[in-house]
Amino acid sequence: MNNIELIEENEKIYRIIKEKRKEMQEMLKNKNIINTIKYNFELIDEGLTTNEYNLIWNNRLITGGFRSWRKSVTNAMWKNEILNSEKLEDLFMYNYRKEFDWITSLEFISNRVEFSQRQCGAKDTIDRSYRIKNLLKEQPTYKILYKRNTNKIDTDKCIRCGKKEQEDWEHIWTCEDNEFSIDEIIRESPYKFEKILLESNQSEELDILRNYNCEFINIIESPSNILLGKGRKWEVIRGIYNNKFNDLSKEKKVKDLIKKLWIFTYEEIKKRIWIPRCEEIKRLEDKAQIKKSDLRRKRDGKEILTEEFRDIQLDKIKKQKTTEKLEEKNEKNKIKKTN
Repeated sequence: MNNIELIEENEKIYRIIKEKRKEMQEMLKNKNIINTIKYNFELIDEGLTTNEYNLIWNNRLITGGFRSWRKSVTNAMWKNEILNSEKLEDLFMYNYRKEFDWITSLEFISNRVEFSQRQCGAKDTIDRSYRIKNLLKEQPTYKILYKRNTNKIDTDKCIRCGKKEQEDWEHIWTCEDNEFSIDEIIRESPYKFEKILLESNQSEELDILRNYNCEFINIIESPSNILLGKGRKWEVIRGIYNNKFNDLSKEKKVKDLIKKLWIFTYEEIKKRIWIPRCEEIKRLEDKAQIKKSDLRRKRDGKEILTEEFRDIQLDKIKKQKTTEKLEEKNEKNKIKKTN
């Protein structure tokens, strides 16, 4: 059979299929025929066992809203962890007046302002890591690195200001080596943000911003009702959005613009204090011939042994105290039973 005959045969088959299709369509238009058709469906559970996104037990599909229920349980567990975390105690202890807008704050910390839940990448990961560590006050300062027995870190003092003070989380923002202070950045941020709006020809947003500039700065510079003895600028550094900003206006445009200004201020503090700090630390560590690979290891020497010995001794004392307390309770219970 040559090629021409094959083509003709295929055309015949195609015509027959086309005709049969038309006949079927006409049959389905007839209601009497449709009423005689009965549909029987059967769901075979075993056929769905390979689906990794379903809950399966004993080779059987578990139906119902168990997946969503499990998600809500997980969310509740994480919420409990956050509320009872020692590192966030200061934010919750005096927050009975509901000073903070937690929806906006957590949306910002989880970086859902720039990225959606389905998006991820290197920038998203870096931003989230920075924001979460600021919220917990857990940036890799020399205090933390020394406490972790990090190799080549033999002090918890700040190497930028000549080892005068301990470099904890607060010292990062107040170190005398910083080129700019937090107050300077906060006061300059609205005017820098104005320039951006002016360059992008957002005249309406510019007028709104000019009406709320002073009030925005006043809120940040006023003392915090939650972080006792500190100003609200420390709330901004930790990524916590105060409800006072929402109280400035009920209009959505104004609220959105104030949030953008708040985020811009947060990023300015990062850009003008945190990033220069990291660059300077890197320069000083390179000068002292400290590499990244060195910082991934633990310190060696007698100092570690003494610290470990001290920790072991403290654990022993704690265990002794707990056993003593248990024995006292048992004795009291025995006395009560005899009485």
